[in-house]
Amino acid sequence: MKIVEFGKAAADAELLLLKKKSIRVSKQILLCCIGAVFGLFVLISLHAVLAALCCWLFHIGFLGSSLIILIFDILCAGIFFYLALQAKIGEEEIEAKVIRNHNLKQLRDSIALTTLITALTGPLGGYLRSFIWQFIKKKFRKKSE
Repeated sequence: MKIVEFGKAAADAELLLLKKKSIRVSKQILLCCIGAVFGLFVLISLHAVLAALCCWLFHIGFLGSSLIILIFDILCAGIFFYLALQAKIGEEEIEAKVIRNHNLKQLRDSIALTTLITALTGPLGGYLRSFIWQFIKKKFRKKSE
């Protein structure tokens, strides 16, 4: 492959990776927002039910019922934060990363080889070849006394 083809393939893989990642993240954000709205209504209703249970059914009082509701809220928030962190990376993202990394490696190898060939065949390479050839001739020349 040529350098341009490796670069294009690496860019296409990176574009696919960004596309898949943005779709996944946008779905997570949208679902979290919808869940937050419904969760807010559930928490309001649940707070009212818990307060009623603690105050009138268990005869705990307002301070005790407030502490029970606070502990319940902290526990629920911890559970939901834990679940939000469990986002999975899809197979397409992993495949796109592998393709991108392979093409970037091929691109680096291709650029390194092109640079080496250019250095050896260009003006600097001609100077180095003549310098090395003169050095070898000087070392192996028979010494006449």
